[in-house]
Amino acid sequence: MKNMMMLFAALVFMFGAVDYASGATTKPSFQFDPIEWPINTAEFHLTQAQKLEQEATDLAAKVTELNQKIDKYEKKPYLDTKGFHRDGLKRIIGTTLQKVSALRGQVAWHRDEASRLATLDQVPQDNANDSEDRTTTLGDTSRSRSHSESPS
Repeated sequence: MKNMMMLFAALVFMFGAVDYASGATTKPSFQFDPIEWPINTAEFHLTQAQKLEQEATDLAAKVTELNQKIDKYEKKPYLDTKGFHRDGLKRIIGTTLQKVSALRGQVAWHRDEASRLATLDQVPQDNANDSEDRTTTLGDTSRSRSHSESPS
């Protein structure tokens, strides 16, 4: 019996090695889906904020349903004599509320980032005109002497 097991293990190992050598192994693909727009745009952050806000409202609705189940168990304690179901539901509510809080924080960050990027889109045009004016007025006065140049 022991010899049969050893023979089986050797066959499995050999067939596995043959498959590996033939290149039949699957390699993970690291290709990503193309993004519809650049990540650092205000539009992207606003849509992300909307998606996350929808997820947060869905989770808040789930918390409401779970609270109703807890109320049912509290009105009819004979359905949950030891309180296992109520305690489990309360833990689920706690973790769900933490997720909702984290999602609301992410929503706020995405909205702030969208407003920041929207203001940056307007500001560089104004700064570009200012920088051109400064370079023409300064001329060669901003050039510093190198160490090899000696004062005359």
